[in-house]
Amino acid sequence: MLALMTHDEAARLEALRQYRILDTEPEEPYNNIAQLAAYICGTPIVLVNFIDENRQWFKAKIGLDVSEMPRSVGLSYLCQERQDVVVISDTWVDERFAKNSVVVSYPYVRFYAGVPLITPNGDMVGTLCAIDQVPRQLSDKQVEALVALARQVISELELRRNLAEVSRVAEDLKRTEAKLAHSENLLRTIIESEPECVKLLAKDGTVLEMNPAGLAMVEADSLEQVQGQCVYPIIAAEHRQDYIALIQRVFQGESGVLEFEIVGLKGTRRWLETHAVPLRDSEREIIALLAVTRDITERKRTEASLRESEQRLKLALHTAKLGSWELDLKTGELSSSNEGKANFGLPAEAEFSYTAYEHIHPGDRAYVQESVQQALEQRKDYEAEYRIIWSDDSVHWVLARGTGIYDADGNPTRMIGVTLDITERKQAEEESKRQSKRSQLFTEITLKIRQSLQLETILQTAVTEVQKLLHADRVLIFRRWGDGSGTVVQEAVLPGFPVVLGKDLLDPCFERDYQEPYRQGRVSAIANLETANIQLCHKEFLAQFGVKANLVVPILQRDNLWGLLIAHQCERPRNWNTAEIELLQQLANQIGIALSQAQLLEQETRQRQELARSNAELEQFAYVASHDLQEPLRMVGSYLQLLERRYKDKLDDRANEFIDYAVDGARRMQTLINDLLSYSRVSTRGQPFQRVDCNAVLNNALANLKFAIEESGAVITRDTLPEVMADATQLSQLFQNLIANAIKFKSEQPPQIHIEVERTEEQWRFAVRDNGIGIEPQYAERIFIIFQRLHTRDKYPGTGIGLAICKKIVERHGGNIWIESQPQHGATFFFTIPDRAANQL
Repeated sequence: MLALMTHDEAARLEALRQYRILDTEPEEPYNNIAQLAAYICGTPIVLVNFIDENRQWFKAKIGLDVSEMPRSVGLSYLCQERQDVVVISDTWVDERFAKNSVVVSYPYVRFYAGVPLITPNGDMVGTLCAIDQVPRQLSDKQVEALVALARQVISELELRRNLAEVSRVAEDLKRTEAKLAHSENLLRTIIESEPECVKLLAKDGTVLEMNPAGLAMVEADSLEQVQGQCVYPIIAAEHRQDYIALIQRVFQGESGVLEFEIVGLKGTRRWLETHAVPLRDSEREIIALLAVTRDITERKRTEASLRESEQRLKLALHTAKLGSWELDLKTGELSSSNEGKANFGLPAEAEFSYTAYEHIHPGDRAYVQESVQQALEQRKDYEAEYRIIWSDDSVHWVLARGTGIYDADGNPTRMIGVTLDITERKQAEEESKRQSKRSQLFTEITLKIRQSLQLETILQTAVTEVQKLLHADRVLIFRRWGDGSGTVVQEAVLPGFPVVLGKDLLDPCFERDYQEPYRQGRVSAIANLETANIQLCHKEFLAQFGVKANLVVPILQRDNLWGLLIAHQCERPRNWNTAEIELLQQLANQIGIALSQAQLLEQETRQRQELARSNAELEQFAYVASHDLQEPLRMVGSYLQLLERRYKDKLDDRANEFIDYAVDGARRMQTLINDLLSYSRVSTRGQPFQRVDCNAVLNNALANLKFAIEESGAVITRDTLPEVMADATQLSQLFQNLIANAIKFKSEQPPQIHIEVERTEEQWRFAVRDNGIGIEPQYAERIFIIFQRLHTRDKYPGTGIGLAICKKIVERHGGNIWIESQPQHGATFFFTIPDRAANQL
């Protein structure tokens, strides 16, 4: 964009022209700065650009064919507008830049980073810019390095201007003696105001003059501290001879540049760059060395850091086995690092050309070509995983990544990238897939085996699934008996081979040579029966069944040898691999576990059946016994009461006491029989569960206990109770027994009884809480056992069946009952009933 000729613009152009840099020949310092910028930013194009009135002129350029461009094109105007660093990662993203002529045409700018070249007086005379034809990002350190290089350009300009000025002054000194004093003063003023070190040295290295900037550089407090002193001692020993040689050349009429290190008077080490020229008198005699020196310590540190980064990169590439490569798409020339050659199975000294394509597996060549072509056409990064065939015919996997480099017309010219040997990763992936497949098959087979707890089904499933899994000709299960013989209890065999199912087998070698190793978990794998190193008797035994190879694993049941799981190959020999052996061992273990579970289930089933029969007989006996005792007991009680009424006053006190004992015993026997009958009827005479309101049930229980409640002075409170699925009669008896129990075992205080409820985990938890005498926690389970009492009948009457009935009622309803209590602190009876009423809605 054309800038208006303002006062500032005029000043800027004047500042530019003072440097006399436009249209000069290329110079090494500027070229070095451009190359360093390209290296730091990794861009193919770098320009040291000076902005004239109507043009942009390139003092140094890398990757660009033209030496100047109109000022109206490009992106340098952004630096002038912002007076700051400009970084555009992708010009296509921002519509402000996407249609710029340098974006849509040569040099096809996608990435732009520009640093304004600003003079010490604040005039921007140009830019140092890095350009790429692909999007890119710069780190903060890269930007800082680019800014430092821009300052270096200004230093070069200032150095040029100063040298020119110094030379001009020197020429003036030679032309006229009349202006000597004035020139000397002018020179001293220039030297003292110069931000870089300016000094005059004698032929022997003695310091004649040095400006303040130079004094600060060598850490001198005043000119007197160094004037008349030789400069050589502060030059680092490793650079001293080079510095002396420079002085000698200058006094021979040459000029020179030298980078060297000094140790200041206060011990600080600095890197300096000096530009030295001879200073002549009016007779053209060299009278001194004039040198302008600047501190390049920061640049040296940057370069050292870059070298270190490069070494680390090389080390990282080597450690990671990353090979770098470059392909010239025009000539077909392919170059690679030693690591890249190693990835292709080639020695370091081998030639690496495009014929390396021949090492690619034939099945992957088309894929590789298509991936490269597609990446270049779409201007995307290239990535492909493919197989390489080494010279020893071994197959290896390689991961290749790369990117294309394009010319001004957008045509691809080169590709650069890296390769990585990923053979181990691929092998691990394949092994992982195989393990996953084996695990899946093992899980499926195990599930099928464990789905049934029937012995015959377990064994049949096992041989069928193993035969399909191993593709064996025969799989059988051999059940071992105590005498060493055994029977084939299950078999899966392909048509055409002998069937051994149901046969009783006795291997004469088994008991003597094989039984104990199998008991210890030994596996027998025979790949070829004819060449196997086994007992002749065992070989003859297997041959009669057409076995060519076999695999045998023991089936152990609680450390006992239950039998053997055997796979036969009858058509030809077979090498059994480790995975097959391990899989068969795992399946044999699962069969052993399933057999144990089946055995346990069978035992549990028999025990349950026996327990159910015993309980039924016991309940029937209790019912019959209590029912049949009712009538004679009523007769005994009636006659004893009649005897008491008729002869009470006709007998002595001893006889009356005996009659009282007999009547009380009959009454207690009647109560015991009734309670026992109630206990047996909980299971045998229970009603079907229906939705019942616990509030109504509790009211019924309280009505039955009306006289006991009034007599004891009990205060009964309750929560609002829910509806449940229950036997209403039994639930009423449950509440009645628990409340009666609280009244019976009251303390000295009137009974305080509270009935509460809480819903937890799909069930209702009821609590009957009292302030009675309580019990020791150690008796919390004993009190629910039938006929178990904690007190004598004299102190607390009863049969010891009430809480046992409560427990049986709660368990019939699918719940639990328990007590929490401490002596003299009351007791709380908890019981739960499932919330089946909610599931009925």
